[in-house]
Amino acid sequence: MQYTIIRDLRISKLTLGTVQLGMEYGIANNRGKPDLEKSFEILGESIDSGVNSFDTAELYGDSEMVLGKYFSQKTCLAEQQVLVTKFKIIYEENMNPLNIEKQIFRHMEGSLQRLKLNKIPIYMLHNAKDMNTYGSIIPDTLKKLKMEGMIEKAGVSIYAPEDVDEMQKNDVYEAVQIPMNIMDHRLINSGSLKKLQKENIIVFVRSIFLQGLFFLKPVELTGNLIKAKKLLGQLNKLAEHEGISVAQLALSYVRDMEGVSSLVIGAESPEQVKENTRLMDAPPLTDRTRYEIDRLFLDVPEDIINPRLWDKDKN
Repeated sequence: MQYTIIRDLRISKLTLGTVQLGMEYGIANNRGKPDLEKSFEILGESIDSGVNSFDTAELYGDSEMVLGKYFSQKTCLAEQQVLVTKFKIIYEENMNPLNIEKQIFRHMEGSLQRLKLNKIPIYMLHNAKDMNTYGSIIPDTLKKLKMEGMIEKAGVSIYAPEDVDEMQKNDVYEAVQIPMNIMDHRLINSGSLKKLQKENIIVFVRSIFLQGLFFLKPVELTGNLIKAKKLLGQLNKLAEHEGISVAQLALSYVRDMEGVSSLVIGAESPEQVKENTRLMDAPPLTDRTRYEIDRLFLDVPEDIINPRLWDKDKN
């Protein structure tokens, strides 16, 4: 396993995404949510493979509790892990600065309790739009959490290039989680990834496989995703031409981007963890292959690359 040394943290290049441990997730998920025993096996295989970074969120079902139960049994091991969790501001009456601050503290205290931690290594705002909606109270509160020793670093889960610009207005944010994959080049083409690299920001990349869309067969596509049929055909043809799997092609493309600290990839079984680890250790793509990817998947429509816009049911 390779590691990124950044901002006094040693982070494995593979971060285990644990939303699957807390709820059913992913368009290609046909196994459902694993039980606690299976979840522990997945976590154990990750540790054995050298993974020391785990991504979760308050909104991921009981994912935080699963992680808390596992690492509470391995106290010495837990101290070596980089646990990333996220909070979302819930709209309530009287959303004044004091009440927003109190709500953030409640979210943080709940995550600490479920994760069984005294300090959260990286605490992220789950919805980047909240930066605009609530203004300075969020970064001000995160600074208080850092000063009081409840979190080590603060970050934001972002969706679009403009979120990067907003985030960089405040130096409290030391980490981001961004969507990027073989079809989604928005943060590359906009220069946002280079901006983050220049500021030495910890960059976690999610949606490597576009929530499993890359593994679907054309006949399985419904709604507006039918428009992805040609793109999936091109993806499979390119992988076949290169003599590697679609998974390897997609992972290697993002893994070797300058400025990327770690890839957030979930797993539904220990076997998937082993496979993802194997993919992480594969050789880099050639410059010619990377050029072909950039050519084939230039300006993919947002309703394909943004899962929040997916309409899978309408035909």
